[in-house]
Amino acid sequence: MDLHNPAPVTVDQVVQALSVLGQEVVADPEYRPDGPTRDDLPELLGGLLGRVEFEVATAVDPNEDPPHAMSELQDGWRTESENPDVHRAVLVNRLHRTAFDIGAALGADDATSDQEVVGEVDGDEEDEAVGPPGVAGAAVCALAAADLLAAQAAVDDGRARTAHHALDSVEGFLAQALLTAHLLRLQLRAEEEEG
Repeated sequence: MDLHNPAPVTVDQVVQALSVLGQEVVADPEYRPDGPTRDDLPELLGGLLGRVEFEVATAVDPNEDPPHAMSELQDGWRTESENPDVHRAVLVNRLHRTAFDIGAALGADDATSDQEVVGEVDGDEEDEAVGPPGVAGAAVCALAAADLLAAQAAVDDGRARTAHHALDSVEGFLAQALLTAHLLRLQLRAEEEEG
C-alpha cells in the first residue's frame, strides 16, 4: 500500500524536534550553506526515530507482567491512525528497517537484501560471510514477517499473484532462518566440545 501523508513534516520541524530532545543538527556549511534541505529529511527522521526508540527501549519493558507500559505505548501509537491498512504499511516498513538495522548494528554485512542471506554458492565458491548466523537469521525472520503481512494484504485484496510471490519469499526467508539456527547450534556444539 502506498501511503499518502496530507501534512508531511518539514525539515525545520524535525530539526526543532531533535533540538528539543537534545540533539543539535549541524549542517556542513560547505555542502549545506543554508542548513539542512529536504534531501536530508530521511537522515533527520532517522535521528529522531533513533532518539524516540531509545527512549521507548528504556521506558517500556516488553517482559513486564502485566505489560501495562507496552499496552499504553501501543495505545499512543494507534492514535496516529485508525486505518488498519496504514497500521499494516507502517509495520511492514518497520520490519524492513528492523532487518536492515539488525545487520547494520550487530555485524552482518547487508544481510537484508532480497538475495541469499546465508550466502550464495556459485560453482566452487565458498559461502560469503554475512556475519554471525544468529544475526543473519534474525534479519531474515523480520523480512519473513514483513512479507507475511504483505501476503495477507494481497489475499485480502484478491491479488493472488502478489500473494503467491510474497508467500514464496516468506518460505525462502524461513528456510534461511532455519539454516542459520542450525549453523548457530553447530557453532554452540563446537564451542561446548572445546570447553
